[in-house]
Amino acid sequence: MEPTSSPIEVVIRYYANRYRGWIIFGLIFFLAVWGGGSVLYSVEADSEGVVLRFGKYFDTTLPGLHAKWPWPIETVMVVPVQQIQTLEFGFGTIRPGQVTRYASQSPEHETMARMLTGDLNLAHVEWIVQYRIKDAQHYLFRIGGHPSNKVSVENTIRNAAEAVLRKLVGDRSVDEVITRGREEIASEAKREIQEMVDNFEAGVEVVTVKLQSATPPEAVKDAFDAVNRARQNKERVVNEARGERNRVIPAARGQRDRMISEAEGYRERVVPEMTGRANAFLAQLAEYEKAPEVTRTRLYLETMEEALAQVDGITVIDESVRGLLPMLNLNPADLPAEGQKGGGR
Repeated sequence: MEPTSSPIEVVIRYYANRYRGWIIFGLIFFLAVWGGGSVLYSVEADSEGVVLRFGKYFDTTLPGLHAKWPWPIETVMVVPVQQIQTLEFGFGTIRPGQVTRYASQSPEHETMARMLTGDLNLAHVEWIVQYRIKDAQHYLFRIGGHPSNKVSVENTIRNAAEAVLRKLVGDRSVDEVITRGREEIASEAKREIQEMVDNFEAGVEVVTVKLQSATPPEAVKDAFDAVNRARQNKERVVNEARGERNRVIPAARGQRDRMISEAEGYRERVVPEMTGRANAFLAQLAEYEKAPEVTRTRLYLETMEEALAQVDGITVIDESVRGLLPMLNLNPADLPAEGQKGGGR
C-alpha cells in the first residue's frame, strides 16, 4: 500500500503538473538573466578591471564592455586608476569649494603639524599628498589595497609622507621651512615618498606634495613676528646703505677719473714746456761758457726789458750826476705834450 499524501503535497503536485511549462520557462529566464549579468561587465573610462579566477589574479582589463566566466569562477574588481585621491596632514577639510570649510584644529592635527627644524625651532606645517593608482594589481594585492582593506594603502602613504617630511624639515632651518625653502621641500618630499612607496610595491603614483601653510606655533608666533620685523628693518637699512654706496662710489670714481685726466693733461702740457725751457737754459749756458761777459750783459738787458715793460712809472737815478735833480723820468704819461709851453725833450 502506498502511504497517504498530505494535503500540502497534493496541492504542490497538482500545481506543478498544471504549470510545469511556466515553471521551466521561469527557471530558464532566471538563469539567463543571472548568467548575463554575471558574464558581462563594464569598466568606466577612469578605471581598470582586475579579473580574479577562483580568487587569484588572472587579468587586467581596460575601460569598456567585457565578458568573463560567471561567478564563482571569475569575479571582477573595478579600480579607479585615474581618480586623484588626497591625503591631508595637520588639518581637515569639511567641505571643499570656492569657500572651503575646514574642521577645527584638533590635538591630532596639532601633533601632526608640529615639527622640529634643524636649528631646534618648532614649525607648524600643514601639507597635502595627492596620488593616483598606477598599477591596479599591486594596489590590490601587494600591501592590502583591496576594498575590504583599503586603509592599509592610505596608512602606508601617510606614514611614508610623515617620515619624509619630518626628515626634510629637520634638515633645514625654521626660516627655510617658513619662507624660501617651501617649494624645494615639497619637490624633494614628492621624490622621496615616491621612492618609498615604490619599494613597498604599493602601485600608486604621487602626483603632488604641497605645503599648504608653514608658520611658527601660536605660543611663539608673536616673538617670531618680532624677529621677522627686525630682520626686515635690517634688510631695509642694508638696502639703503647699498643704495647710498651705489650713489656715492660712482660719483667718487667719476671725480677721481676727472682729476686723473686733468693731471694727465697738465703733465702733457707742462712737461714739453719745461723740457723746452730746460733746453733753452742749456743753450744759454753753452753760450755763456763761450762768452760769459757778453752773455751776462745780454741776459741782464733782456731781463730788465721784460721787467720794465710791466711797470707803469719808471725813474732812473744816475749816481754820477751831482745836480739838483739827478733823475730821468721815462714815463711817457708824465712828459709834457709836444708844443706845450715849457715842454721839451
